[in-house]
Amino acid sequence: MKIKKLLIVISMLAVMFSLSGCDDEKKAPFEYDDSSIVLDTITNFNNYAGVSEEYAEYYIENGTNFEKSAVNGIRQAVENDKVGAFQDYSIILSNQQSTGMFSPESVDYEIEETEDAVLVTVLNRAEKRDVKVTVKYVINPDYFIQLDKATQYYSPDNLVSLTEAYGISVDDMMQQYGCDSLEQLGRVLAVEEMNYQNLKPYIADEMVVSAVYSTKELMASAGRNTLIGMGTVFVVLIFISFIISLFKFLPALFAPKPKLTEAKEEPVKKAPVPAPVAMAAQNENLANDEELVAVITAAIYAASAGGANAVSKDKLVVRSIKRVRK
Repeated sequence: MKIKKLLIVISMLAVMFSLSGCDDEKKAPFEYDDSSIVLDTITNFNNYAGVSEEYAEYYIENGTNFEKSAVNGIRQAVENDKVGAFQDYSIILSNQQSTGMFSPESVDYEIEETEDAVLVTVLNRAEKRDVKVTVKYVINPDYFIQLDKATQYYSPDNLVSLTEAYGISVDDMMQQYGCDSLEQLGRVLAVEEMNYQNLKPYIADEMVVSAVYSTKELMASAGRNTLIGMGTVFVVLIFISFIISLFKFLPALFAPKPKLTEAKEEPVKKAPVPAPVAMAAQNENLANDEELVAVITAAIYAASAGGANAVSKDKLVVRSIKRVRK
Protein backbone atom coordinates (compact mmCIF):
# COMPACT_ATOMS: atom_id res chain seq x y z
CA MET A 1 0.00 0.00 0.00
CA LYS A 2 2.80 2.37 0.88
CA ILE A 3 4.54 1.59 -2.40
CA LYS A 4 1.40 2.50 -4.37
CA LYS A 5 1.10 5.84 -2.58
CA LEU A 6 4.76 6.56 -3.28
CA LEU A 7 4.30 5.76 -6.97
CA ILE A 8 1.28 8.09 -7.13
CA VAL A 9 3.24 10.93 -5.56
CA ILE A 10 6.17 10.38 -7.96
CA SER A 11 3.79 10.34 -10.94
CA MET A 12 2.16 13.59 -9.84
CA LEU A 13 5.56 15.27 -9.42
CA ALA A 14 6.63 14.06 -12.86
CA VAL A 15 3.48 15.52 -14.42
CA MET A 16 4.01 18.85 -12.63
CA PHE A 17 7.62 19.09 -13.79
CA SER A 18 6.66 18.20 -17.34
CA LEU A 19 3.96 20.88 -17.38
CA SER A 20 6.33 23.48 -15.97
CA GLY A 21 8.88 22.53 -18.62
CA CYS A 22 6.31 23.08 -21.32
CA ASP A 23 5.43 26.50 -19.91
CA ASP A 24 9.09 27.58 -19.99
CA GLU A 25 9.33 26.93 -23.73
CA LYS A 26 8.94 30.21 -25.57
CA LYS A 27 7.46 30.29 -29.01
CA ALA A 28 8.19 33.09 -31.45
CA PRO A 29 5.20 35.22 -32.49
CA PHE A 30 5.99 34.57 -36.18
CA GLU A 31 7.90 32.14 -38.37
CA TYR A 32 11.27 33.21 -39.72
CA ASP A 33 14.41 31.90 -41.32
CA ASP A 34 17.74 32.45 -39.54
CA SER A 35 19.51 33.39 -42.74
CA SER A 36 16.86 35.91 -43.74
CA ILE A 37 16.46 37.63 -40.37
CA VAL A 38 20.24 37.88 -39.77
CA LEU A 39 20.67 39.37 -43.23
CA ASP A 40 17.92 41.90 -42.47
CA THR A 41 19.73 42.87 -39.26
CA ILE A 42 22.98 43.49 -41.14
CA THR A 43 21.11 45.47 -43.80
CA ASN A 44 19.31 47.64 -41.24
CA PHE A 45 22.53 48.49 -39.43
CA ASN A 46 24.45 49.21 -42.63
CA ASN A 47 21.70 51.55 -43.87
CA TYR A 48 21.96 53.84 -40.82
CA ALA A 49 25.65 53.51 -39.93
CA GLY A 50 26.80 55.84 -42.68
CA VAL A 51 24.05 58.48 -42.83
CA SER A 52 25.08 62.13 -42.87
CA GLU A 53 24.56 64.45 -39.91
CA GLU A 54 21.71 66.16 -41.74
CA TYR A 55 19.81 62.91 -42.27
CA ALA A 56 20.58 61.83 -38.70
CA GLU A 57 18.90 64.97 -37.32
CA TYR A 58 15.92 64.38 -39.59
CA TYR A 59 15.49 60.79 -38.38
CA ILE A 60 15.73 61.89 -34.75
CA GLU A 61 13.10 64.59 -35.16
CA ASN A 62 10.70 63.02 -37.68
CA GLY A 63 11.64 59.35 -37.98
CA THR A 64 9.95 56.22 -36.71
CA ASN A 65 10.79 54.62 -33.37
CA PHE A 66 13.22 52.27 -35.10
CA GLU A 67 14.95 55.08 -37.03
CA LYS A 68 15.36 57.19 -33.88
CA SER A 69 16.78 54.29 -31.86
CA ALA A 70 19.15 53.29 -34.67
CA VAL A 71 20.60 56.78 -35.18
CA ASN A 72 20.88 57.49 -31.45
CA GLY A 73 22.54 54.14 -30.75
CA ILE A 74 25.09 54.56 -33.54
CA ARG A 75 25.84 58.15 -32.49
CA GLN A 76 26.37 57.12 -28.86
CA ALA A 77 28.76 54.33 -29.86
CA VAL A 78 30.83 56.73 -31.96
CA GLU A 79 30.84 59.78 -29.67
CA ASN A 80 30.73 58.25 -26.17
CA ASP A 81 32.27 54.80 -26.55
CA LYS A 82 34.84 55.92 -29.16
CA VAL A 83 34.56 52.69 -31.17
CA GLY A 84 35.98 54.22 -34.34
CA ALA A 85 34.85 53.24 -37.82
CA PHE A 86 32.30 50.43 -38.05
CA GLN A 87 32.84 47.26 -40.02
CA ASP A 88 31.26 47.72 -43.43
CA TYR A 89 28.87 44.94 -44.47
CA SER A 90 28.65 46.16 -48.06
CA ILE A 91 30.73 43.25 -49.38
CA ILE A 92 28.51 40.67 -47.68
CA LEU A 93 25.38 42.37 -48.98
CA SER A 94 26.71 42.71 -52.52
CA ASN A 95 27.69 39.03 -52.61
CA GLN A 96 24.22 38.08 -51.44
CA GLN A 97 22.60 40.20 -54.11
CA SER A 98 24.83 38.81 -56.87
CA THR A 99 24.72 35.15 -55.89
CA GLY A 100 21.44 35.07 -54.01
CA MET A 101 23.19 33.15 -51.27
CA PHE A 102 23.98 34.23 -47.72
CA SER A 103 25.46 32.13 -44.96
CA PRO A 104 24.75 33.44 -41.45
CA GLU A 105 27.90 31.65 -40.27
CA SER A 106 29.92 34.42 -41.93
CA VAL A 107 29.02 36.70 -39.00
CA ASP A 108 28.75 36.20 -35.25
CA TYR A 109 25.07 36.34 -34.31
CA GLU A 110 22.61 35.32 -31.61
CA ILE A 111 18.82 34.92 -31.79
CA GLU A 112 16.57 35.15 -28.76
CA GLU A 113 12.84 34.49 -28.90
CA THR A 114 10.24 36.03 -26.60
CA GLU A 115 6.46 35.91 -26.54
CA ASP A 116 6.05 39.09 -28.56
CA ALA A 117 9.38 39.62 -30.34
CA VAL A 118 12.54 38.09 -31.75
CA LEU A 119 15.88 39.70 -30.81
CA VAL A 120 18.74 39.30 -33.26
CA THR A 121 22.25 40.36 -32.19
CA VAL A 122 25.09 40.73 -34.67
CA LEU A 123 28.72 41.44 -33.69
CA ASN A 124 30.32 44.31 -35.62
CA ARG A 125 34.12 44.41 -35.67
CA ALA A 126 34.59 48.15 -35.29
CA GLU A 127 37.97 49.90 -35.61
CA LYS A 128 38.79 50.26 -31.89
CA ARG A 129 36.21 48.10 -30.14
CA ASP A 130 33.68 45.42 -31.02
CA VAL A 131 30.06 46.50 -31.07
CA LYS A 132 26.90 44.48 -30.51
CA VAL A 133 23.99 45.43 -32.75
CA THR A 134 20.66 44.12 -31.48
CA VAL A 135 17.48 44.56 -33.51
CA LYS A 136 14.06 43.81 -32.06
CA TYR A 137 11.58 42.35 -34.57
CA VAL A 138 7.84 42.28 -33.91
CA ILE A 139 4.97 40.87 -35.90
CA ASN A 140 3.97 42.75 -39.07
CA PRO A 141 0.16 42.90 -39.35
CA ASP A 142 0.26 44.21 -42.90
CA TYR A 143 2.08 41.08 -44.02
CA PHE A 144 -0.75 38.79 -42.93
CA ILE A 145 -3.38 41.07 -44.44
CA GLN A 146 -1.67 40.97 -47.82
CA LEU A 147 -0.96 37.25 -47.46
CA ASP A 148 -4.65 36.55 -46.94
CA LYS A 149 -5.49 38.53 -50.06
CA ALA A 150 -2.83 36.68 -52.06
CA THR A 151 -4.06 33.30 -50.78
CA GLN A 152 -7.57 34.13 -51.96
CA TYR A 153 -6.17 35.23 -55.32
CA TYR A 154 -4.27 31.92 -55.72
CA SER A 155 -7.22 29.79 -54.70
CA PRO A 156 -7.60 26.40 -56.44
CA ASP A 157 -10.32 27.72 -58.79
CA ASN A 158 -8.24 30.73 -59.82
CA LEU A 159 -5.07 28.65 -60.23
CA VAL A 160 -6.67 26.59 -62.97
CA SER A 161 -7.74 29.63 -64.96
CA LEU A 162 -4.40 31.38 -64.38
CA THR A 163 -2.35 28.43 -65.56
CA GLU A 164 -4.54 28.01 -68.66
CA ALA A 165 -4.17 31.73 -69.44
CA TYR A 166 -0.36 31.44 -69.34
CA GLY A 167 -0.35 28.07 -71.08
CA ILE A 168 1.14 26.28 -68.09
CA SER A 169 -0.10 22.99 -66.76
CA VAL A 170 -1.22 22.88 -63.14
CA ASP A 171 0.48 19.55 -62.69
CA ASP A 172 3.76 20.99 -63.97
CA MET A 173 3.56 23.84 -61.48
CA MET A 174 2.80 21.48 -58.64
CA GLN A 175 5.78 19.37 -59.63
CA GLN A 176 8.00 22.43 -59.98
CA TYR A 177 7.19 23.68 -56.46
CA GLY A 178 6.96 20.22 -54.96
CA CYS A 179 3.34 20.58 -53.91
CA ASP A 180 0.86 17.78 -53.46
CA SER A 181 -2.35 19.83 -53.76
CA LEU A 182 -3.69 23.03 -55.25
CA GLU A 183 -4.17 24.49 -51.77
CA GLN A 184 -0.50 23.95 -50.96
CA LEU A 185 0.52 25.43 -54.30
CA GLY A 186 -1.66 28.48 -53.66
CA ARG A 187 0.01 29.09 -50.30
CA VAL A 188 3.47 28.80 -51.82
CA LEU A 189 2.60 31.25 -54.57
CA ALA A 190 1.08 33.65 -52.01
CA VAL A 191 4.32 33.60 -49.99
CA GLU A 192 6.32 34.25 -53.14
CA GLU A 193 4.05 37.21 -53.85
CA MET A 194 4.90 38.62 -50.38
CA ASN A 195 8.62 38.21 -51.07
CA TYR A 196 8.20 39.98 -54.37
CA GLN A 197 6.52 42.88 -52.55
CA ASN A 198 9.35 42.79 -49.98
CA LEU A 199 6.87 42.06 -47.20
CA LYS A 200 7.90 39.85 -44.29
CA PRO A 201 6.01 38.55 -41.27
CA TYR A 202 8.16 40.70 -39.01
CA ILE A 203 9.21 44.32 -38.92
CA ALA A 204 12.11 46.03 -37.15
CA ASP A 205 10.86 47.91 -34.07
CA GLU A 206 14.03 48.98 -32.21
CA MET A 207 17.82 48.91 -32.53
CA VAL A 208 20.32 48.90 -29.66
CA VAL A 209 24.01 49.54 -30.33
CA SER A 210 26.35 48.80 -27.42
CA ALA A 211 30.13 48.66 -27.19
CA VAL A 212 31.75 45.46 -25.92
CA TYR A 213 34.03 45.97 -22.90
CA SER A 214 36.37 43.42 -21.38
CA THR A 215 35.93 42.13 -17.83
CA LYS A 216 38.93 44.16 -16.69
CA GLU A 217 37.45 47.37 -18.10
CA LEU A 218 34.07 46.63 -16.57
CA MET A 219 35.64 46.01 -13.14
CA ALA A 220 37.66 49.23 -13.36
CA SER A 221 34.56 51.18 -14.35
CA ALA A 222 32.58 49.59 -11.51
CA GLY A 223 35.35 50.50 -9.06
CA ARG A 224 35.37 54.11 -10.20
CA ASN A 225 31.62 54.33 -9.93
CA THR A 226 31.74 52.79 -6.44
CA LEU A 227 34.36 55.27 -5.27
CA ILE A 228 32.43 58.19 -6.71
CA GLY A 229 29.22 56.97 -5.13
CA MET A 230 30.77 56.35 -1.71
CA GLY A 231 32.62 59.67 -1.83
CA THR A 232 29.40 61.48 -2.63
CA VAL A 233 27.65 59.73 0.28
CA PHE A 234 30.40 60.68 2.74
CA VAL A 235 30.44 64.30 1.57
CA VAL A 236 26.68 64.50 2.01
CA LEU A 237 26.90 62.89 5.47
CA ILE A 238 29.59 65.36 6.55
CA PHE A 239 27.49 68.23 5.30
CA ILE A 240 24.45 66.90 7.16
CA SER A 241 26.53 66.55 10.34
CA PHE A 242 27.66 70.14 9.99
CA ILE A 243 24.06 71.29 9.60
CA ILE A 244 23.02 69.29 12.68
CA SER A 245 25.86 70.83 14.68
CA LEU A 246 24.38 74.25 13.99
CA PHE A 247 21.07 73.31 15.60
CA LYS A 248 22.40 74.23 19.03
CA PHE A 249 22.39 77.87 17.96
CA LEU A 250 18.75 77.83 16.91
CA PRO A 251 17.25 78.37 20.39
CA ALA A 252 19.34 81.50 20.84
CA LEU A 253 18.26 82.80 17.44
CA PHE A 254 14.55 82.25 17.97
CA ALA A 255 14.34 83.02 21.74
CA PRO A 256 12.55 86.30 22.67
CA LYS A 257 14.94 89.15 23.32
CA PRO A 258 15.03 90.35 27.00
CA LYS A 259 13.92 93.91 27.74
CA LEU A 260 16.76 96.18 28.61
CA THR A 261 16.26 97.91 32.04
CA GLU A 262 17.04 101.55 32.08
CA ALA A 263 19.94 102.40 34.31
CA LYS A 264 18.89 104.65 37.09
CA GLU A 265 21.01 107.74 37.21
CA GLU A 266 22.14 108.66 40.66
CA PRO A 267 21.29 112.26 41.41
CA VAL A 268 24.28 114.52 41.53
CA LYS A 269 24.85 115.65 45.05
CA LYS A 270 24.73 119.40 45.19
CA ALA A 271 26.08 121.56 47.87
CA PRO A 272 23.42 122.26 50.41
CA VAL A 273 21.78 125.51 49.83
CA PRO A 274 21.66 127.53 53.05
CA ALA A 275 18.22 128.00 54.24
CA PRO A 276 16.82 131.50 53.85
CA VAL A 277 16.80 131.89 57.60
CA ALA A 278 20.49 130.99 57.85
CA MET A 279 21.34 133.41 55.07
CA ALA A 280 19.36 136.09 56.69
CA ALA A 281 21.09 135.37 59.96
CA GLN A 282 24.49 135.57 58.26
CA ASN A 283 23.77 139.02 56.84
CA GLU A 284 21.90 140.26 59.90
CA ASN A 285 23.46 143.24 61.67
CA LEU A 286 23.82 142.23 65.32
CA ALA A 287 24.43 145.83 66.51
CA ASN A 288 20.82 146.07 67.58
CA ASP A 289 21.41 143.47 70.30
CA GLU A 290 22.35 145.82 73.20
CA GLU A 291 23.60 143.10 75.50
CA LEU A 292 25.77 141.63 72.79
CA VAL A 293 27.11 145.08 71.92
CA ALA A 294 28.00 145.80 75.53
CA VAL A 295 29.83 142.52 75.90
CA ILE A 296 31.79 142.92 72.70
CA THR A 297 32.65 146.53 73.51
CA ALA A 298 33.95 145.60 76.89
CA ALA A 299 36.03 142.83 75.37
CA ILE A 300 37.55 145.12 72.80
CA TYR A 301 38.30 147.80 75.39
CA ALA A 302 39.93 145.23 77.67
CA ALA A 303 42.01 143.86 74.87
CA SER A 304 43.33 147.30 73.84
CA ALA A 305 43.81 148.73 77.31
CA GLY A 306 47.37 149.22 78.47
CA GLY A 307 48.71 149.22 74.95
CA ALA A 308 50.10 151.92 72.81
CA ASN A 309 46.87 152.06 70.84
CA ALA A 310 44.59 152.19 73.79
CA VAL A 311 41.16 153.59 73.00
CA SER A 312 39.21 155.79 75.38
CA LYS A 313 36.00 154.23 76.54
CA ASP A 314 34.16 157.38 75.61
CA LYS A 315 35.43 157.33 72.08
CA LEU A 316 34.76 153.62 71.41
CA VAL A 317 31.68 153.31 69.27
CA VAL A 318 30.41 149.99 67.86
CA ARG A 319 28.52 150.62 64.67
CA SER A 320 28.09 147.14 63.29
CA ILE A 321 28.50 143.55 64.50
CA LYS A 322 28.31 140.64 61.99
CA ARG A 323 28.63 136.90 62.47
CA VAL A 324 31.63 135.33 60.70
CA ARG A 325 31.25 131.67 59.44
CA LYS A 326 34.33 129.53 59.42
